Amino acid sequence: MKAYFGTNVGQIREKNEDDYVLLENERYFLCAVADGMGGYKAGEIASEIVVTTIGKHFMDYTDGIASDVKIPMMISESIKLANKLVLKESSLNEEFSGMGSTITLAVIDKKDKVAYVGNVGDSRTYLIRGNIIKQITDDHSFVRELVKKGELTAVEAETYDKKNIITRALGSEENVREDIFEIDLHANDRLLLCSDGLTNNVDENCILREIEESSKNSIKNLIDIANQNGGTDNITLIVVDC
Repeated sequence: MKAYFGTNVGQIREKNEDDYVLLENERYFLCAVADGMGGYKAGEIASEIVVTTIGKHFMDYTDGIASDVKIPMMISESIKLANKLVLKESSLNEEFSGMGSTITLAVIDKKDKVAYVGNVGDSRTYLIRGNIIKQITDDHSFVRELVKKGELTAVEAETYDKKNIITRALGSEENVREDIFEIDLHANDRLLLCSDGLTNNVDENCILREIEESSKNSIKNLIDIANQNGGTDNITLIVVDC
């Protein structure tokens, strides 16, 4: 299993408020992408707290523990802990008031060939199998709610003026609700984790073509394409060859 990753500030933002983490032990592999929000400095702090907390909880939970590890429980606990710490830091420092972060993460069980995916917000995880790309996570966003209700089509949603309003984030409320998914992995599957700086500027067909061509080269190529198409936000992505 190999992983490739990259991050870029984009063409509009002054700072990169995205963050990511990749960690591995004998049995498990963790990767995560967080997209911070809340102003010039606060978003950067929030996303750092989230990936650091989740990474530490992952290592504490899985290192040296036998096969009875409950990965979905670990994901849920780590997200709730990260949310608690973002809220705490926000309350202690007026400069960070109101900060928050999305999260999408995957824990791969290398022995059982299963991926567990968790998310809050609109950062995404995709499964690429053969020549098909499938979004695993569900965006927690205002525009996604309108699509679910039938008030917008998927095509209309792409250009909707309130597309970036999210309905769930770490740091926005005490009781955060995360989604968790389980995927049985096949040989040659790939996982893509990314912030919306990629998906808002590059369509899924283009993402699929680039990753099919080369997982390693796709990182730079997709960042370049996102910037050529406006680079409207920070761009972060991880591609895992399973």
